[in-house]
Amino acid sequence: MPKQHSSSEFTREASADRQSFIKEFGQFLMENKKWWMIPILAVLLLVGVLLIVGGSGVAPFIYTLF
Repeated sequence: MPKQHSSSEFTREASADRQSFIKEFGQFLMENKKWWMIPILAVLLLVGVLLIVGGSGVAPFIYTLF
């Protein structure tokens, strides 16, 4: 049977300081030992940065790297 939470606990959690998404995700990785996700996220972030920069004036300099 699910545990009943009091309304005071709900209001306390709701009024607590909010963490940033990055900090909360880092705590998730540490608590759940999901270290295998870090390289996947790093590659996705790198591809995203290349897509954004590829559409700018820096694109000719990036294409010479490949």
